[in-house]
Amino acid sequence: MSVKQLPPLSTTASELLRVAGDPDVDVGVVAAIIERDPGLTARILGLANSAYFGQAQPIFQVREAIIRVLGLNLVKGLSMSIALAGSFDTSACPGFDMGKYWYRTLGTAILGRMVAQQVQPGFALDADGVYLSGLLLRIGLLLLAHALPQQMAAALAAWSESPDEELMELERRFLDTDHVDSGAWLARRWHLPEMVCSIIEDHGIGDHDGRFGAELCIVQGADLWLEEQLLGQSPSLTAIDCLRRVPGLDEESLAMVEERFQRRLDELQTLANALV
Repeated sequence: MSVKQLPPLSTTASELLRVAGDPDVDVGVVAAIIERDPGLTARILGLANSAYFGQAQPIFQVREAIIRVLGLNLVKGLSMSIALAGSFDTSACPGFDMGKYWYRTLGTAILGRMVAQQVQPGFALDADGVYLSGLLLRIGLLLLAHALPQQMAAALAAWSESPDEELMELERRFLDTDHVDSGAWLARRWHLPEMVCSIIEDHGIGDHDGRFGAELCIVQGADLWLEEQLLGQSPSLTAIDCLRRVPGLDEESLAMVEERFQRRLDELQTLANALV
């Protein structure tokens, strides 16, 4: 992938990256960064007011959305993901569905965070890092659709005709690269948090022995679960086995998370639509 094909970061994305790793950043600072971008502000407020969060009273300010509904860490991750995605124009790539993209990435992030929060004390994982990694796991797709739209369209068309084939294999055939390698390259170029970079890199090879192995198991399992949902299948042993590798996660907790998440898939679609 040529550096010339890498879109520049927006001012909003740069500022959000700057505060992303600061656990002590003030709510007002994050809200002010978001509110300087009208489109991002509208999306964050739209999510906070969505049926998914069930607010009785409407939310009109980003600060209010953070404090009353979404939480600071979730908003930092979500707004950064939206701002980064906004760097790409996928309109020249027929067959690329932004609605499905957000459904899968947002679902992966939400399910992954739910799983991470169920891990027993003593095995504490970074649930917010898992959430951000889920949101950015497939950002390489956006880069390919932006930089190589016709080739990516051909790969997507072939995948539509032969859904049993791996999309990554088709990408390599038509583009000489794939979204995992492209996403890992992009994450390093943009200096994304180390957990995000490592999970994107290791996702393609399934290396669960690294520094963030447990987090990778969660993100990979959640991503597979969403893929199977998009294909109209029940979760297979592939997704469940990934999640069962997570240390400190018992079967009862896993089953409870799956049941809760399954009940909210329609609301997840509403959330994804709000991001398109």
